[in-house]
Amino acid sequence: MKRMPFYHFCFAKASLALAEVIYIMVITTFIYQKTASALIASLFPFLQALSNIIGGFLSPLIFKKYSYRRLFLSLPLIRAGLLTLLLIGFDAISTQMVVLLLHILIISFITSWEKPILQSVIPKIVLKEGLVKANSFLSFTVQSAQIAGYSFTGFAVIHLGHKPTLVFNTVLIWTAFIAIWITAKYLDRIDDYSQEDQSKWDVMREGWLLIWKNQTLRLVTLMDSIEGMAGSIWIGAITLVYVKEALNQGELWWGFINASYYFGSILGGLLTIMLAKVIQRHLIFSMATGSLLFSIFTLIYGLTNIPILALLLCVAMGPAYQVRDVAQQTAFQLNTASEHLPKVYASQGILLSLVGGLSIFLMGLIADTIGVRAVYIFGSCLIFISALVSLLLAKTKRNTLSSL
Repeated sequence: MKRMPFYHFCFAKASLALAEVIYIMVITTFIYQKTASALIASLFPFLQALSNIIGGFLSPLIFKKYSYRRLFLSLPLIRAGLLTLLLIGFDAISTQMVVLLLHILIISFITSWEKPILQSVIPKIVLKEGLVKANSFLSFTVQSAQIAGYSFTGFAVIHLGHKPTLVFNTVLIWTAFIAIWITAKYLDRIDDYSQEDQSKWDVMREGWLLIWKNQTLRLVTLMDSIEGMAGSIWIGAITLVYVKEALNQGELWWGFINASYYFGSILGGLLTIMLAKVIQRHLIFSMATGSLLFSIFTLIYGLTNIPILALLLCVAMGPAYQVRDVAQQTAFQLNTASEHLPKVYASQGILLSLVGGLSIFLMGLIADTIGVRAVYIFGSCLIFISALVSLLLAKTKRNTLSSL
């Protein structure tokens, strides 16, 4: 592992993750306070999701036109510049809701192109045998930053206000860009994309074809999609209903449940770092075991009415989820050529965004019509199906995972 660029990149990713949490919470609360409309406030995440989908489809054209190195440095710089403009012009922009939402839309487009570029960096600066440890450490660092963001941003907005909190957010973004710039200096080589002549349609569908033609990528993407659908069982509204109806507790326990899940995620990150070599040698087994345990814990969680047991199960889910997630991420990286990773990640991101959006509606419908316990039972079934898919993946190991 090239320690210097890796740790600089981890710092950059953690800063970006913290800044993203602050940005989302500040803008969401500001729009709601300004308009007193949940519908208008919901336009913010809707515009983000819409731009992620559209930007994901267009990203291969961007990747084709510009070199990786140029995008690696320029996209974070552009986003930092746009957020700085938002801060400088906040008083004027915030009085025109349409202008504010348009600015948000532009930032979201840049982010949709930036994300797959940054996702593809780790295999370029880490040797294959160190990917699990690197992915584990990065996941642990990013999640810790996100937890910190959710913990203090609400307090900061209430006591300091929206604009001062945005100042800190802007400082984080620029700090992240400096770390990204330093990371690029340490890289021996950053692959550029093929310059062969292709139609725009061929360029846009290339990521999808790579996923479809590679059985490992296809199955791992299927697992991610299934688990992405199950992941919506943890949205705040459904968790709150579960706490009130299944556990017969108040909002205080809603906070306990969220805190225990975050604690479990941090614990899981530490565990995957400690077991990195074992997971690296047994990727498919790690996927299957993590998914199976996550499924069992989710099922018991949905059936129990004992609050303390629910908290313990949330903590236990963290390590199970982290082991599965890190193993799948590593398998994805090992089975994709470095120069193809951004467009493959972009295609996968579109699919996961669509699945996530549909699943939120589906889980809400199940909760309203059948009951909140049915949501978690259904979610556990989906995760169990993902574990079965990992067993199907094991059958292809000799042909498609011979390098693992």
